[in-house]
This record gives sequence, structure tokens and C-alpha cells, in this order.
Amino acid sequence: MSRPARFGSNHASPGARLRTDPGGALVRVAVDAQVDRPERTFTYRMPAGEAAPGSLLLVRYGARLALGYLLPGDPDPVEDAAEIADVEAVISDPLLTPDLLALAEAVAVRYRAPIGLTLASMLPPGLESRLERRWEVVDPDALGIAAQAGEILTELQLRRHGLSVTPRWIEARRRGGAIRAAWRLRPPTSGPRSVLIVRRRSGEGRPVRGTVQNALLDALGAGESTLPELAGRLGRPPGSLRAAARSLAAAGWVDLEEVDDRRDPLGHREPGAAPAEHMAHEQATALAAIRSLPPGAELLLQGVAASGKTDVILAAVEATVASGEGALVLVPEVALIPQVADRLRGTVGSALSVLHSGLSVGERHDEWQRILAGAGHVVVGTRSAVFAPVRSLGLVVLDEAHEPGYKSDRAPRYDTRWVARERAALTGARLVLATATPDLVMAYRVRTGVAQRAQLADRRVGARPTVTVVDMRAELADGNRSVLSATLAEALAALPGDGSRQAILLINRRGASTFVLCRDCGEPLRCRECQLPLVHHLATAELRCHHDGRTAPLPSRCPICGSRRIRYFGAGTQRVEAEVRSQLPRLRVARLDSDALSGRRRFETIYDDFVAGRTDVLVGTQVAAKGLDLPSVVLAGVVAADVTLHLPDYLAAERTFQLLAQVAGRAGRGPMPGRVVIQTYAPQHSAIQAAARLDADGFIDEELPRRQAFGYPPFGALARLLVADADRRRGESRANAAAEAVSGPDVEVLGPVPAWVPRRAGRWRWQIVIRTPDEGTRADAVARAPAGVGIDVDPGSLL
Repeated sequence: MSRPARFGSNHASPGARLRTDPGGALVRVAVDAQVDRPERTFTYRMPAGEAAPGSLLLVRYGARLALGYLLPGDPDPVEDAAEIADVEAVISDPLLTPDLLALAEAVAVRYRAPIGLTLASMLPPGLESRLERRWEVVDPDALGIAAQAGEILTELQLRRHGLSVTPRWIEARRRGGAIRAAWRLRPPTSGPRSVLIVRRRSGEGRPVRGTVQNALLDALGAGESTLPELAGRLGRPPGSLRAAARSLAAAGWVDLEEVDDRRDPLGHREPGAAPAEHMAHEQATALAAIRSLPPGAELLLQGVAASGKTDVILAAVEATVASGEGALVLVPEVALIPQVADRLRGTVGSALSVLHSGLSVGERHDEWQRILAGAGHVVVGTRSAVFAPVRSLGLVVLDEAHEPGYKSDRAPRYDTRWVARERAALTGARLVLATATPDLVMAYRVRTGVAQRAQLADRRVGARPTVTVVDMRAELADGNRSVLSATLAEALAALPGDGSRQAILLINRRGASTFVLCRDCGEPLRCRECQLPLVHHLATAELRCHHDGRTAPLPSRCPICGSRRIRYFGAGTQRVEAEVRSQLPRLRVARLDSDALSGRRRFETIYDDFVAGRTDVLVGTQVAAKGLDLPSVVLAGVVAADVTLHLPDYLAAERTFQLLAQVAGRAGRGPMPGRVVIQTYAPQHSAIQAAARLDADGFIDEELPRRQAFGYPPFGALARLLVADADRRRGESRANAAAEAVSGPDVEVLGPVPAWVPRRAGRWRWQIVIRTPDEGTRADAVARAPAGVGIDVDPGSLL
């Protein structure tokens, strides 16, 4: 397949090594630091030798040493070459592929993030903390030690030579030329090692003595095993068997071999089923459309729930790998990784790697290096996995592509969908966006011919669920003050409680109560920092701010007026979980929200228990609505459909429709009929009605004219500016100055106004929204923003 060259005419070939002359060549470096312009790079002199673009460097930046990244292309002209600093050290071979270097420059310009920071965000975390300085011996005689010139020693090794090593001593020898710094990137932790024990002799004899040795031989049997496996069989720690194993080897009973044991994040899981051999006509047509996409082209794979989108994706990945290319499969939440990874592993086997924030630092390091070396041809992960260094990338898939989780909420504030399009254009990969509920921008790209579409309109398994919309106003009039309507409570009561039929309940709020109110003065209890209402958490018996994480004890009196008349209002996941347990104690209930997922691999435990039928009811936030494919789920209940509907955000109706339609798609995916209950105080709203009909195209038809009337995407471009300051008046003044600076022709400036979270981490926050008719005008406007102003291009929310 031909690959379009998009790296820029003024750049050297991205894969070429930069060979420097003895005096040192001038090179272009991105420094991991805040700079005045996002695209700003720096010129350094590379010492004699070789280095390739993508290598990690150590450079002098002001008064400190900083990490830098060697970029392809010619550096900017400099007036005085004598003032150019040398690169202190080349720390590593290239950690980034050529297309990622070009992608970083594009991301930095669009999202107004320093290119050094952008490159750092692409790599596994903690690189700077892993820098290790050692000392290369230049003149052994000057040191007075028996060493070879060029030998590299740590400070401890220098002391073992009898030297009195202090910072002053080191600096004096460095300046005198006796030693020079030698830097390296230390692995996050040494990889685990396993002793492989192989039976060497057969026969009935045993060692004359050694109970542990005999037990070890018995556990080994006639085959081979690792020491941790043998320890598990014997119920002993591996370290306690090491001496016995070495004694057996010395006596000739076994052979020992040290082997690397890669930290495999999926090693504890069983592979899932491979894609179906026989596809329906719609699926085969969709697969053919993906495989026939031109290089860099985009396709929307739009399919109703249980229509077989996953099987199409798996088949496309399998075909990509068979053609010698790599593939990226992204999901919006860590909780979706087990399901997708299990199926992919059943398809591509050991070629699969995984990248997400739930991995340990060591696991992320191992997986990154494996992918970079070409052993991981297929990568599954969350948002940041779009930067995985996959070689010969041929396919990029974003599953549940409509999800807001694909938008980064910290610098660089990139949208993964845009990044995936850019990377596909750079590499010639085919891009597939898979969802049952495409967002309006995605749908508009299809309708205007920018992207193609393949539709799966028929369910492969099960039948369309029955959808009931419950008017909670009527429930309240009938005296029902529970968070569960009579309809939903009856449906839950019909579950047998043996895991054969299950339910998912969605409440898009964490905690037990939305806010805590004093009934005398009418004031809610607020976070002292950001001034947003605190949320009651049952499990920890505390109040918690969901924006800055601060906690407070449950009060006995109102902190404002001293009244004891305090009441808890609203409902969150913990409240719903508690009420289901109270009303239906025979049902086994679990909770899936960010609080429940805080432990390492906790999401896998919750998911595995639900799949195995050890849980009857899963109560969750939107995490529970995304992509779970479980045939035993017969009931999906939306406890409060209005949570997101009335937020002051132009995306409120779209997000509500998507969430309701997605959770409705969890029910009836097996042979048993499914039922969906949507509880709402606004049953006639267009988003509620479209979700009840499971009509994505109908909702898009209704919502697009509203967007066009107000110039919102896809008919305009948005950016959000944020000014934060410890002094309230100074912050407001800076926000007014920023609004004035970005103003211009065809630029509508909304604000400044206090942000939705007006105060965070001791700083007052002001928000400015820019609305322009096109991206070019927006780019010019945000480029005029003063330094120190946070910029969010294509914001995922205006709150």
C-alpha cells in the first residue's frame, strides 16, 4: 500500500539518522517545558556521533537540565553560533516513530500545547524520574585508580575504589576533565525473572536428604515448570525454593535456566472467541467497505445494538494483520478493555498489546517497548493509545466513537477522533469510527461526503427491547418518593436472583446524594475551595467534592446558621445501590463507577463477576452503558434521565440521547426478550422520545437545524479559554484583557463569566467562549490569547 508523504518539505527524512561532524551539527530539539509558542523548538549542537529523530536527549534549558526530543528537519537560523549549547547526552534510541513526530507537531499547533509537552504525553509516564547519572572515566591517572579510560562507574563504585566522593569532589574532577557525566534511562523496575526448572534424569531415585528438594521434584513431575508455578503448587514463597533448586541442579537432577518473564497485563485472562466465520450480508458488506477504503480514508460503522459491529471490527483487524500491517483499537473507558481485549486476543493471539492508565508503570514500559520493537502488531487501549508506536499502521478503530471520553481534559487537550484522522492521513491507515449513536459532527461528515458509512440495521441476536418511559411526576403525585418507580421496581422483582437474568441500572451521578441542604437557611453545604455542592458518600460516611477531591465529615449542624435541620437530596449510584439492596435483598448488587474502579484491576473483578452471573444487578454511571455485550441482561433501567438533559451546554440533548440509547442497547442481546425503563420528569423532550424509539438518524435530523441556527459545530468552530488566578479581581481583569485580545472579525466572544467550577485549588476561574464560522478564523483568534491563559480547542463541554 502506498503511503502519502506528509512530513513537510523543509524536513529531513524522518527515519534518517543525523550524522554529526566532529565539531557537532546543529539540530532541532523540542524541550519538555512551557514555551512562548506551541510550535517553538530550539537549536542545540549535537556532539560527534549518531542520533536519530525521536531520540530522547538531555539538554541545558536555562539554569536546569531538561528532557528534549530530537526532531527531523533543519533548525531555525541563529545569529551567534557560539552561544548555542551542546546536547548534554543522548539518553535513548528513538522512542517515537516518524509519523508520531509529525503528528506531535500537528497536535501542538491545533491544540495550542507546547510540542515538548505533547511529545511527553505520547510516551509512558515517569521518564524524567528514571534518568540516571553515572560517570565515564576519561583520565584514570588523574583519579588515581586502576580503571580503563571509557569505563562507566556509579558514585558507589567510585567510593569502592577508595575515593572520597562528594559533590564538590565530583565537580572538581569533572571540570578538570578526569570524568564526564554519562546518562541513561533506567527501566522503571527490573523485569521479573523466573527460574525454569527442567528434569534432567529419570528414574525412581531421590536425593538422600532434603525434604524440600524431594517435594520440589515431586511437584515438578516429568516436565518443566517455572519456580513461581512450583511454589504455588507447594504453597510456599518462590524465594524459599531457590536454594533447593540450585542444590538439585548441582547434584545433576535438574537444569536451571534464567528466562525473562514479560509483565503481560492480559496474562491472567483467557482469550475470547474469534470472529464468527459466517457473517450476515450486512456485516460482509461493511467489512468489504472497510477493506476497500483508500489510504487515509474514514468510515462510520453505524450499527444498532447486537448487530455484530464487534465481529466486523475483529475481522478487519485479522485481515490487516494478515496483510503485514498493524492495527489500533481504541475504547473510551478502561472498564471496556477486558471485553474487547479478550476477543482480540482470541483473534490475533500474542500479537496483541494493551495500553491504558490502569496498568502499572512497569507494564506500560514493557508494552511500549514491545510495540516499538514490532512484536505488538495490534494495540488495544484507551485515549492515549492513539499514540502507540505501531509499525506499518494499516487500521485505526475507535469503538463507541461518540463518547466524550475521547476528549482529553488536560494539556494537550486533544480530541482523539481528530488525532486519529490526522494519524491515518500521515500513515495511510484506514480509519473506522464504530457506534450506534454517532455525534452530529460525525454524522455531518458522512452527509457531506467527507466520510463513508456502512450500516448494520438488523440485530444478529435477540430482538429489539421494549422501551417504557415513566413520568416521575406522576410517581411523585402517587406518593412514591423512592428513586425507583413502581414499574422499575416490579421489573427488578421479576429477576430470579440466580444470575441467569440480569439488570443494569444507570444513574449518572456518583455518591448517595446530589447535595446536602440546610432547611432553615436554604444553603447547600459547599466545598470551601471551589464552592460547588458537596456530595454524600455512604461507603466512607463523608462529604466529597467531585471536582477537587476534598472531603469533609458529615455535619450535625449547618456551618452557616447552626441549624440541625439538614437534609440529603437527590440520588447517586450509592443511593440507588442501597435502595435496591433494601427493597430486594435477595438480589446480588454491584456498583460500577469511578469510586468503585479506584483499585488496581477492580474493573476486571466487577466485570468478570457480572459476566459469570455472580451479580444480578449492576448499578453504574455512564461506564455501565458503554459497549457491554452480555446476553443475560434482560433489563436496563435509567434511574434519572434528566441528569444531563438540562445542563447549560449545547451538547446536553445529544449527550442525553446517546446515553439513553446506549444503555437501552444493553438489554435483550440474547435469546431472552429485553426491557428498558426510562425514568424522567420530561417525557416529551425530543431526546427522550428519540431514545425511546432508538432512532439515531431521527434525532440527528431534529438537532442539526438547531445547531445551524446558533452556529454550533458542525456549522462553526469553538474554543474555550480559561483564566485562573488566586486574586479574584486580578483574575477578572486578566479575563477581560484576554477577551479583548482574541476579538476580531467573525469572532464571537462570549464572556468572560465565572466558570462552572468558579474556584479550584485556591484559584478563581473565568471562562471565555470563542465561536467562529471556521477553524482558520478560530486558529487566528486563539493565537492572540495572552500567555498564561488555558486554551481548549473543540471543547467537549462548555461547563
